[in-house]
Amino acid sequence: MRLLWNEITPKDRYVVRLIRPISFSEFGFVTHLYLPIIGVESHTLYQLLLHEVEEKSGACAENTHRGLMLMTALPLDRLLTARERLEAMGLLDVYRRENKQGDSLYEYVVKPPLTPAEFFNDYVLSLMLLNRIENFRFEQLRERYADVQWSQVEREYADAENVTKDFHEVFDSLKASELEVPVGSEREQFLTQMEEERPPAPMLASYQAKPSHQISLASFRINLPTNTRSEKVLTGENIEFFYKLIHFYQIDSWSLGRELSDWTMYKSDGSLDREVLRKRLIQKYVEGLLNREVAAASAGEELAPGKLPEVGSEMFRRVCRGMSPLVLLEQVVGGKLSKPFVDRAESLIFTDAMAAEVVNALLLHTLHTQQMELPKSYLETIRDTWKAKQITTVEEAIKQILERAEARNQIVEKASKTKKTGESAYPRKNGRNVMQDKLPESVQRQLEREKEKPAADPGEAKKQTVMDDPELKALLESMRNRQKGGKS
Repeated sequence: MRLLWNEITPKDRYVVRLIRPISFSEFGFVTHLYLPIIGVESHTLYQLLLHEVEEKSGACAENTHRGLMLMTALPLDRLLTARERLEAMGLLDVYRRENKQGDSLYEYVVKPPLTPAEFFNDYVLSLMLLNRIENFRFEQLRERYADVQWSQVEREYADAENVTKDFHEVFDSLKASELEVPVGSEREQFLTQMEEERPPAPMLASYQAKPSHQISLASFRINLPTNTRSEKVLTGENIEFFYKLIHFYQIDSWSLGRELSDWTMYKSDGSLDREVLRKRLIQKYVEGLLNREVAAASAGEELAPGKLPEVGSEMFRRVCRGMSPLVLLEQVVGGKLSKPFVDRAESLIFTDAMAAEVVNALLLHTLHTQQMELPKSYLETIRDTWKAKQITTVEEAIKQILERAEARNQIVEKASKTKKTGESAYPRKNGRNVMQDKLPESVQRQLEREKEKPAADPGEAKKQTVMDDPELKALLESMRNRQKGGKS
């Protein structure tokens, strides 16, 4: 069960900005091509975020999620689902920022859609759209965004030469002295002031939209051997399995498709044997024969050999959410992993069906507490506890880790205090611990007050104690008699 309030609350603030200006035509692409897939709620949220940004300058705008809930008339869970659909389709990037005081702020970066040509050339998106709107409407959209004349031009005039003029060919009279700004001059001070006081919105004119998924069913179909049946291999369950493999090993669709070309990967009925494929990929990784996307695996300087982020920090959350468990271990270890390390991380994803961000949190916690090792028994103990508590997000995992650490510290502190005073937690009689009944709180408080009070002066009147109160005295003696084995 997903605990929504551990991820986001209505009072959480956010800022929204554009990665580059989005034209009216591009918004039409979202309406015609994306709307049938993402639904009305996600389309409304995209439009609302787009129009919150300052139209003239592209400056970002700030609000709270409660404001989004009021504007869209959506409860928080449906609002989050609508946002996640935009993320999955590559229309929105979400960052969680944190300042030195620990206050968090969400950053929403609205991105432009794919062009119709890019959208229809993407096998997955094109097929998803066709399944939603069926043949007649799909044909209308293809006709709407078709460019028959340009196709004829390309066929008839196949040879093309780029005769575009270069900048310096046109502005050949521009002198270097015109571009010099002397150090300390009034112009340099003015430019510096403008950069500090009037920074432009960080939009990118050169940004190009790309499909957000990493899978191509076409590359799978091409590589399937003749003894298989594509309808049994390319099922919804298997496609989800392929996504997990691609993310875990950081490989592309073509590399995975090459693995699927081996007829030994399949059962007698033509369906895929996923266990065989998993073992094959592990073996190829250990032997260094797996063609991986190294660039996609990079995480900058956030992780280094022997360097672990602090539990609960923004870096810890970012690493857990964004990295493959395999890549995380590689960066912490400092290179290729041994087979036991790969087996344990892979099993948590594919056998135990845990979310990748939760697996990352579990691996980092285990490495931190077990001197950079991954003991199987320790991993399985924590794994079973988290599965029983239905931990599905990194926020829930962090809460469990911190609570476990606090409980452990209390036990250590109590043991240390007992050892320092030389007292046992229980009184001893004849070499054995004797269990004591707990005194009533009223009696305990009175005894503590009497111990803390200084001795009375001879001239002062004698103050009343527990033993002076008949009822309290009888109760105390009754408790002591039971501890000695006598009758109360």
